[in-house]
Amino acid sequence: MKKLIVGAALAFVAGPALADTHVEFKRDTGEANVVILKGEGVGTLGDGTTPLTYTFDPEALKMCFTVGEQSTCVVFADHIPEPTVGDSTTYTVSGGPNDGATGTATVTKVTEG
Repeated sequence: MKKLIVGAALAFVAGPALADTHVEFKRDTGEANVVILKGEGVGTLGDGTTPLTYTFDPEALKMCFTVGEQSTCVVFADHIPEPTVGDSTTYTVSGGPNDGATGTATVTKVTEG
């Protein structure tokens, strides 16, 4: 589940400079989790301590990320270049064990770093 959640969160990576962006990812199954994006290709899971890395292709709306030794990619319906609280977009997992899984990612907090 962490792989799916982290990937969804990363669509919001292009936020304000030096800001942490908290994103809640809610799968269509109802399960919800939070990730914290710190920009520059790094962030953490909602616990604030489990690190992740990512890349984002804004033209393809595709985010690929790694948590520990696990990697996956997701494709977003929309790109949110400067996210604010309440912004959301849907996502679909591309590849891996959760291929085709869907959900909604919503910005819940943006804090200046």
